Amino acid sequence: MPGPTRRRLLVAGCAAGGAAVAGGLAVHYRAPRPVVWHKIVPDGRVRRLVLSWPSSNRLLFAVARDRFFGPYNLEVSLVDGARTGRSTIADVVEGRAVGAAAPVLTWLDRFRLGTIPVHLACGLQSGAFRLLVRRGVKGTRLESVAGMRIAVTDPDMADRLFFSVMMRRKGIDPETAVHWVTLGPGQVEAAARAGEIDAVAAHDPLAWRWLHLPDSPFFELVNSTTGHYGERTNLALGLSDTLLRGDPVGAASLVMALRAASGWIKAHPDQAAGLMGTVADGMESGQVLAMLRHETLGISPVGSDLRVQVSQYVDEMKLLGRVPDTVGSAAYARRLCVNVLEADESGALAIPAAGPA
Repeated sequence: MPGPTRRRLLVAGCAAGGAAVAGGLAVHYRAPRPVVWHKIVPDGRVRRLVLSWPSSNRLLFAVARDRFFGPYNLEVSLVDGARTGRSTIADVVEGRAVGAAAPVLTWLDRFRLGTIPVHLACGLQSGAFRLLVRRGVKGTRLESVAGMRIAVTDPDMADRLFFSVMMRRKGIDPETAVHWVTLGPGQVEAAARAGEIDAVAAHDPLAWRWLHLPDSPFFELVNSTTGHYGERTNLALGLSDTLLRGDPVGAASLVMALRAASGWIKAHPDQAAGLMGTVADGMESGQVLAMLRHETLGISPVGSDLRVQVSQYVDEMKLLGRVPDTVGSAAYARRLCVNVLEADESGALAIPAAGPA
C-alpha cells in the first residue's frame, strides 16, 4: 500500500492542529452563565403606595382594597380628584403616584410623545366600549356611521381611539368621515333627544346607563365585549421605574393583589356588583350585575401574554398613523412592558429601555 503523500500529510496536520486548538479553547473558554429567573414572593413588609385611577370605573380597585391589598400587606390610596386616563398617566410621570391605570390605547398615545420612566406591568380588565346610535337614525352596521355626529365626553379618551380603529378597518376615515362632538356626560341624553347628535362613543358604566335609561334614546350599534376584543385587556397598570428598581417585591405584590381582585370579580359578580354600588353613581346593584354579566371578566394578562396584547394594540395604532409602519410591533411591546412577577438571582427585574416608537 503506498505511503501518504505530502498533501495528505499537510491536511492531516492541519486537522490535528485544529483539534488541538479547539481542545485548548474548550479548556479555557467559559460560556456565560444563563440568567436564572425566579418567582418573586411577597416578603410580609407593609408598603404604603399611591396610585392614580380613572374615575369612570373603579370597581377593580374597590374590590382589591376591600379584599386583597390587606393580605398582601399593602396600604393603597388614590390621588385625589376626578381622573381620566391621560391625567392618571400624568400623575405617575410627574411623581404624584407610583402607578397608574389607563387604557392601553391611551398609554400608547402617551409613549409616542416621548420617553417616560414608566413600564406596563399588567392588564387590569377588558374593555366595554359601546357605540350607541340615536333611535330613528338609519343604519345597523358600522359602515353607516359616515356623516354622523358622534359625541364623546372627552376628545382625548380611548373611546374615540377605539372606534376610530374599527372605522379604519371598514375603510372609513375617522377624522374626515364623521363629526366628533365633545359634550359633558350630563348633556348627552338631552342632545340625543333633541336630535343634536346621532350617536355617542363611550364605555361602561356610563354607556350602559345611557343604553338602559327609561325610554332610552339609543340603541347599540357595536361594542368591544364580543370577539377577540372581549378577550383583550383595556386598562393596563403602568408602574414607575423608580418603584420597579427600588422595590420589585412591592411592585409584584401590587400586581398579584390586583390580579387576584380581577379573578374574584369573575367568580363573584353578584358580590362585586354590591361593592360597585359605592363607586358607580346612579346605578343599583342589580343594574351593575346585569352590566357585569354582559362584559368579559377576569382579563389581567402579565408577561408574554401582556406583550402580545400590547403588540396587537400597536398594530391598530398604526392604522391611525399614530405609530410608524416601520416600527416592529412585537419589539416595541417588549420595550414597553415588564414582567414584575419574575426577577433574576439578585432580585432585580429586567426593565427594558422604553421610549417613543
